[in-house]
Amino acid sequence: MPVQVQRTTDVDVIRDLSIRTFTETFAASNTEQDMRDFLERDYNRDVLAEQINDPDSTFFLVTVDGTPAGYMKVNVGRAQTEEMGDDALEVQRIYILREFKRHGIGTLLMNTAMDQARQLGKTRIWLGVWEHNDAAQAFYKRFGFTRTGQHDFYVGDDRQTDYLMERRWNKAAGADHSSIRTRCFALCHLYSKVSFTSGSMLMMIDV
Repeated sequence: MPVQVQRTTDVDVIRDLSIRTFTETFAASNTEQDMRDFLERDYNRDVLAEQINDPDSTFFLVTVDGTPAGYMKVNVGRAQTEEMGDDALEVQRIYILREFKRHGIGTLLMNTAMDQARQLGKTRIWLGVWEHNDAAQAFYKRFGFTRTGQHDFYVGDDRQTDYLMERRWNKAAGADHSSIRTRCFALCHLYSKVSFTSGSMLMMIDV
């Protein structure tokens, strides 16, 4: 099955993926009211359209055989959810539908985000992950992320804790791994084709 990563401004696709993936992953850990309030507040069409139109945010859509499978949102500058400075890139969301998890898509997106950060001249990449999401934390640690702090994250009226994790590198060192094309070879045993559309080099993680 061909896997494609491309920039997207399709608010309806992003909204559908946001609601479906967040519900699949977190509904069992939150009340119905808190889930409903969160989804209506954070994933309504106007909010997502504003984020999509922000020049400091970029959405990357992943399709598998033409079917939307998930997306990634990265932020720089003022779009970051914490004041991290101009040398940082935030991975705010990697959302993957349950049926497409554990096929390497999360790894593909994380590698893409790190390459994007280097191309933009950033020296660090960071993200927030729910304190009880052990699988996601282990995933990020495999990419060299370490815990640097924490912040509050609200689902409805429920105040929860996200751990902040970060990875740094020296700008002069450049990429410390092989290129995107080389990394994609790891997926070739699962998919017949992995492609990036023009200009598209370019968290719900259970990959």
